[in-house]
Amino acid sequence: MLTLEEARAAILAEVSPATARESVTLSQAHGRFVAQELRARVDNPAFDNSAMDGYALRAADLVVANFVLPRHGECRCGDAPGRLSPGTAMRIFTGAPMPEGADTIVIQEDVRLEGDKVVFPQTAQPGSHLRRRGEDFRRDDLLYPPGRRLSAFDLALLSTAGVADIPVCARARALVVATGDELVTPGTPLRAGQIYESNSLATQLLLRELGAEAVNGGTVRDDPAALRELLKSSTDFDFVITSGGASVGDHDLVKQVFAEIGEIKFWKVKIKPGKPIAFGRVGSRTHFFALPGNPVSSLVTFKLFVEPAVVAWHHGTSHMLQLSATASNDFRRHPGRTEFLRARLATEGGKLTATALRGQGSHMLGPIRETNGFIRVEADSAGFRQGESVVAIPLSADIP
Repeated sequence: MLTLEEARAAILAEVSPATARESVTLSQAHGRFVAQELRARVDNPAFDNSAMDGYALRAADLVVANFVLPRHGECRCGDAPGRLSPGTAMRIFTGAPMPEGADTIVIQEDVRLEGDKVVFPQTAQPGSHLRRRGEDFRRDDLLYPPGRRLSAFDLALLSTAGVADIPVCARARALVVATGDELVTPGTPLRAGQIYESNSLATQLLLRELGAEAVNGGTVRDDPAALRELLKSSTDFDFVITSGGASVGDHDLVKQVFAEIGEIKFWKVKIKPGKPIAFGRVGSRTHFFALPGNPVSSLVTFKLFVEPAVVAWHHGTSHMLQLSATASNDFRRHPGRTEFLRARLATEGGKLTATALRGQGSHMLGPIRETNGFIRVEADSAGFRQGESVVAIPLSADIP
């Protein structure tokens, strides 16, 4: 049985990254993965300009004029750079271009007006409050490498840099299927032995958050012929993700049928929840994941294995943030597998705390209401005591 790290390495070694790309506009690029280097088209700032509202002047003129200069002219944002008359000060506003001949800005709060003259403090420093052309970045500077997933902040930077069209990786196409005779769609009256299916919706939404195109393949019964038909038609997808049927029961058929059509790279990982997970390939294109049927196991294994694979397919790198936190309660267990506990993360006095929630069974979704992270417990650990340091994995930025 593979460890978590061994399984992740095996998956990433098998991922065949995207080759197709397309060009999209800035407004279409949010959440997409960059396909080639993005470089600045202009300098930023585009010209020397004022960082404050105040007065533009030549510092040498201040001493000569005993720190009193006549006011002459005005420069606002959008004006073409003017010329500073020697021995004068020009009114200027934040972001306005520096007039030719000026080398200093004195902010308006530090001056006193006396008619048409401006009285400056003797503490005025040459070169103050200037924004120099290109001090942020220069034309042709590298802004983003391939594989960067673009955020709203990234797009603001690219817009400032004059980038209008962005080459991105094509979206991964992923088929999502739930398996099991007991599964029915929410809203359908339940008969004896039936339960509502929840894994496929969560999987589709998580895939879309990663920028993939998720296709709902519905629910397939525990029937070998139906499963064979499904897998034979899966070669039009980059990923096929099933839930259920990956364990060792007589009716857990997904892994068995998949072995007839594709190649299983591994089955079972030394983690909890989520030990019965299978990964393999169908042909040269399709990456196949058989996730466990228990809802929590399905969510955890998606986060640990599917997410980094989808990101790698888009030429990106997945990083699981792990932070040190203080345990708010005890948790004891028998060592054996690396375990991911649903947890409530919070900050108290500027320090991160982690509470292991009640109800850690892989079938129990109730604790999800309070879950905003995991506590990682290593395979050889018997747990932790309140006040001890634990490894916390945030699942969102919503940490009170």
